[in-house]
Formats: sequence, structure tokens, C-alpha cells
Amino acid sequence: MAMAFSYRFLLLCLALCIGSVLASTPIGDWEGIAASLRSTLDAIELSHAQHVPPSRAARSRRDAIFRAGRAGYWRPLTRSQRLDPSQDFSEQLNELVGEIGNAIEQLIELLSSQFTLATLLPSLATSTQSQPHPTILPITNVDPHSPSPSSTMLTSYATSSPSPSMPSISIPSSSSSTTATSISAFNPQASDLNVVYYSQTDLTPIISLTQVCNDLAVDMVIMAFVTHLVSSDGGGYPAMNMASNCWAPNAAQQAVGATRLLDCVGDGLASKIARCQRQGKKVLLSLGGSVGDLTLPSDDKAIEVANTLWGLFLGGTANATLTPLRPYGDVVLDGIDIDNELPSAATHISTLVSTLRQLMATDPSKAYYLSAAPQCPRPDASVPVASLLNDIDFFSVQFYNNPSCQLSAGNGFFDSLRAWSDDLVLVGNTAPTAQLRARSKRSVGLDARDAPSGSSSISPGGDVNIFHAINNGITAPRLLIGTPAFPGAGSGYVDVATYKSILARAKAMGLPNLAGAMFWDGAYQEVSAQWVNGENVTFAEAVKEVLGE
Repeated sequence: MAMAFSYRFLLLCLALCIGSVLASTPIGDWEGIAASLRSTLDAIELSHAQHVPPSRAARSRRDAIFRAGRAGYWRPLTRSQRLDPSQDFSEQLNELVGEIGNAIEQLIELLSSQFTLATLLPSLATSTQSQPHPTILPITNVDPHSPSPSSTMLTSYATSSPSPSMPSISIPSSSSSTTATSISAFNPQASDLNVVYYSQTDLTPIISLTQVCNDLAVDMVIMAFVTHLVSSDGGGYPAMNMASNCWAPNAAQQAVGATRLLDCVGDGLASKIARCQRQGKKVLLSLGGSVGDLTLPSDDKAIEVANTLWGLFLGGTANATLTPLRPYGDVVLDGIDIDNELPSAATHISTLVSTLRQLMATDPSKAYYLSAAPQCPRPDASVPVASLLNDIDFFSVQFYNNPSCQLSAGNGFFDSLRAWSDDLVLVGNTAPTAQLRARSKRSVGLDARDAPSGSSSISPGGDVNIFHAINNGITAPRLLIGTPAFPGAGSGYVDVATYKSILARAKAMGLPNLAGAMFWDGAYQEVSAQWVNGENVTFAEAVKEVLGE
């Protein structure tokens, strides 16, 4: 970590003096260094392209969420599809590292000759044979129509800076980071929770899961996505897409035809999730996404899929058939998120969720959570809120990409926020865990798609007002304000200063079930800091500051 920080500090110093160097250095020297770096990066990019081809699947009406990355989704190639390497992969990596190191050393030598830095950097100036630090920075392909990672990190969207002389540089606040041993207890009844999605934007290869989890302001991370519950080209098993994370299916997965599952142990993502959990964060897995299809043919199939998800990702580790196929190995995730974006796939989701709830109730060793992410217009056509109210702990309502109710809609947002709170507050009575039972769709009252616009999304009677508690600290559904963490996430983006004022007004409304905020996405949230009233504050820190008690 110290070495990485030193390199970053050095590169910052180099950037500050690059203008002077350009003015006094022969063009030929720079062209040679640039050519060396360019060829090295081209080789890395070619290797990346050979292993991770872009998907060209059509996108839905919410595709603005994925505009941050040119590819949106990526699917690793299987070993049989990859080009045969000309030599051992480790040797290729060593060669690439060596080429990058040589190019950097040439650059440092050139700068040293211009600024007499040899006495300051003796180890770099005197030795050109030393082995470079074995770190390869990932390459990300950025949509030209969306903000680049560098511009996002260096450009502040705040309307004012603390002083005229202070540059507008947005750097994650030091208060947001912690050490690997710092542990924060998760309080499900807090009013200032921060939930972030992770793994599907162009910043994912740059902002690691570890960095997101080190943020003291982040309470829950939702990994995105399982795109299909039943994949016709993957042996009937779920299909995963973790973008730049995870490897192609492992041997056990391939042996049973589960070729749309991924190996998230080999690339280290599973260990990062385990570390995140040890820090007190909850890590969930999201189903759906803008190019996902959660279609299920029947309630019986929904029950079967719920048991499969339980065995692959949650507490079903005793399943001898599914255990070897678990994408995250021994890691037991903390729950499931529903982000269905296809109205036609909503029919059997309530059965899937209620079955997951029952399975979670069978494991007293761990607290599990269920969340859902409907759009702010009520009722949402894709997430059947009415039939999920008994079982969902957190509703992360997407207050963006919908002009009538998004964060920037003024009173339209606040009216929608209150309406959502009213919908959820009607469910307050809890049913003991022992009373959890399989329920048919006919027993859950009015379906969200049948409710009149502007009305409560549930109807009285039956068991619709009984919340099924599972000893996770939740006694009724809780409401999160879904927030875009960067302009490229879609319409409705507001800067941090405006967001703080919105949160203050929301807090003043006295909503009994307001739990905090959800962000798309966690990587961009980490670089969202802006100067507000003399403080450099991220969106998540604003939530803690304004909504915290």
C-alpha cells in the first residue's frame, strides 16, 4: 500500500512539472518514450480483448445506467475460445511489466536531467536493471459520450470552492477510508445507511471493491449482476455478469454445463468480499439489470430457482451438488437484491422472493437481507411491489431517469418520496419466523400493475399487512433514496451541495421508514467529493452528516 501511494505521489509530481519539461525537451526524446508506452499498452489491450469480448445485447429503457462504460457488460471467453498463447502467460506478464518499468525509468531519467532529481531519487536514477514493482494497471474502455474516469476524479461539480486559490480537485475524503482491521457494526434500523451497487461501470477496474469497503460511510455493497435465472445456453443454471471481475467458468462449472456461471475465487474477488464482510459491511447479489431477463415459467420453477440461488450464493453450503459450483467459493453472501427491468418477467418474482425468505429463516447463524430497486413512478411495472411488501427489507427506489419524480424534479421528488413512504408504512405488523409459509400469488392482494396510478400499491385484507421478520433486525420495509453518483448515470443527477439540501428537506418530512440512500454506483461514489461550505464531501458522507442522528 505504501509503495502504491508513493508511486501515485510521484506521478502527481510529474504531472505538475510536465508543462515545463515539454517546453525544454527535444521532441524526439518524448516520441521515443511515448512509442514505447503505446506499444506496451496496445499489447495489454489486445490481451484483454482476446479474453473479454464485449456483448452486443440490446439495452432496455434504463440503459442510461450503463452509459459509463462502452461495453456495458463483458463476458469472459472460455478457454477453448481464447487464442492460443505463444508462451506461458506468466512470462507474458513479466515481459509487459518489464516494458512498462523500462519506459517509466526512461521518463524519470529524462525528468531528472531537466530538474536535477538524481539526488532526490537515487534508487531510480542509478539503477536501470532493478525489477519494476509487479503491478499492472487495468485498461478500461470508456464511452466517448460519458465523462472519463480521470475527468470525473479531477473535476468538481460543486458550484463553489473553499477559496479562490484552491483548485477544484475532488479527492475522496480521508474520513472515508479506514484500515483493514476497522470494523463498523451494521445497524439495519439506522436512518443514514448507504447502499452502493458495484461492478458495472467503467470505474470498476480503477476503484477496487476493497477501496469501496474501506469507506466508513458505506454500509452495504450490492454486486451486479445475475442477469438470467435460467440460462438456456448455460445448462439451466443462472447466468452471471461481473464485468471486469471474475474469471471464466471453472472446471466444475464447465463439467455440468454451467457455462454462464463465473469463477470469482481465482481472480480474488471472493476474498475481497470476505474482507468486506469482516469489516462489518453487508454484501448482497443483485438479480437483473438493464440487459437482464428474470423470466420464470411458473411458480414451481421460481421455487426451484430460489433453492438454486440459496445453494450457489447463500447459506446452502451443504448441497453436495451445488457446492462445487459456487462462484464465490466458501463466501456466503448476505442477501439478494431484485432489480428486474423487464415487465413481462415480473409474474413469478414474488414466489422467488418469498421462497428465499423462507430459506433465510432456516439459517439462524447469519442475518440475511432482501432488497428491491423499483423506479420512482408508481406503480412500477417491473418490480411487483405489492406482492413483495411482506418480504423485502429495503426498497431502493430509483429517483433518477424519470423526470416527474427524480431528484431534480423539485416538489415532484418530494411528493413521490412521501407516497413511497406511505406505501411501505402500511406494512408494520410482523409475523414470527415460524409462520413463514409458501404463498400463492392470489394471496398477496392487489398486484402493483393493477393498482390505479397515484393510489396505495397494496390493498387491505388477508396477510398483505404482515411483514415476515427473520431475525435480521427489520420489522417493516425500509425506504432508500436511489441516487445517481455521477452525471453519466442518467437524468436527475444533482451536485453534492444540492443533494445535502434535498436530504435536509427529506429529513424534515419525518418519514418513519426512511433508511438512507442507495447509489449507482459505488466506484463513482468514491470519487464524488465536492467542496461544500469549506468541506470536501462525498454523497455518502453527506447522507451520514444530514440524516445521521
